Amino acid sequence: MVFEIQEQVDLTPYNSFGVSQMAAYFADIQDPSDLRQAREFAALNRLSVLVLGQGSNTLFINDYPGLVLYMNNRGRQMLPGAGMLRAAAGESWHEIVRYCLKNSLYGIENLALIPGTVGAAPVQNIGAYGVELDQFFVELEAFDLKTGEIRHMSKADCQFAYRDSIFKQDPGQKLVILSVTLQLALEPALEIGYAGLADVLAGQQVTPQSVFDAICAIRSSKLPDPKQIGNAGSFFKNPLVSKAKLLSLRESYPELPAWNTEDADLVKVPAAWLLDQKGWKGRRRGGAAVHEDHALVLVNRDNASGEDVVLLAQEMSSSVLQSFGIVLQTEVQII
Repeated sequence: MVFEIQEQVDLTPYNSFGVSQMAAYFADIQDPSDLRQAREFAALNRLSVLVLGQGSNTLFINDYPGLVLYMNNRGRQMLPGAGMLRAAAGESWHEIVRYCLKNSLYGIENLALIPGTVGAAPVQNIGAYGVELDQFFVELEAFDLKTGEIRHMSKADCQFAYRDSIFKQDPGQKLVILSVTLQLALEPALEIGYAGLADVLAGQQVTPQSVFDAICAIRSSKLPDPKQIGNAGSFFKNPLVSKAKLLSLRESYPELPAWNTEDADLVKVPAAWLLDQKGWKGRRRGGAAVHEDHALVLVNRDNASGEDVVLLAQEMSSSVLQSFGIVLQTEVQII
């Protein structure tokens, strides 16, 4: 395929919210040579650059005046060393999880059905049901838009944290992920202690396949399919609060759930629980709504604009701040 810069491209197919905004310029990236040409074009025309995979964690509230790079490179490769897999950034994350299970590579089955691409996974340090990407991460390749060089980055280089990485910070925002290398296990080491998962698996023979199937079923029951109704999954992060704050809140809300974290002084509380207490399920603003079954999921109910979604999210977070003194942070990248 010949590299091409397109003009005035509708981004509706490229974001899972299905919000209609235009990109001034757009390039389908299939290999590093495409990135080099795109970099030259952006520099020559003094354009900002935005990298997109499946747009499953992105909300547009305006047209994008620069160059959108749609990462569409593909490929997967077993490397020397037992259980080492390299996958291109444009590959579907869920399909990689399925591929690993089919080939007796274990560990990431708890991350099944997370929407998005392989390249997006390190940006968010995706996690679910007691497992996070960084537990299996070895390294990645990234194209530096500033220098035009390809960099190899270790786990330490990526600065992973809860739903965070260097790629969300200034030093990493000029880096375009090309591929990710994972170290999978050759023998199952199943993580089934997370709330809800053990209940679904009760009475079954627990195998990697049954864990995969259970998580797909749970996610499908809780989270709407973006192909049916626009959404980006969980809109807010689960907040971290001090143990002293938790004890104070439990004087008024003794049933408030919480989980320990690696920091002995902090606990994680479920944002969905906080929002449920404020009655947000099903409420609307313009074309945007909170899903009827999950207060963390904002949906494009009726040709919502990005502004509809953001204003609804602001009202939700304000209500939590006023009632609980907790600031909700968004998981979704707002453009």
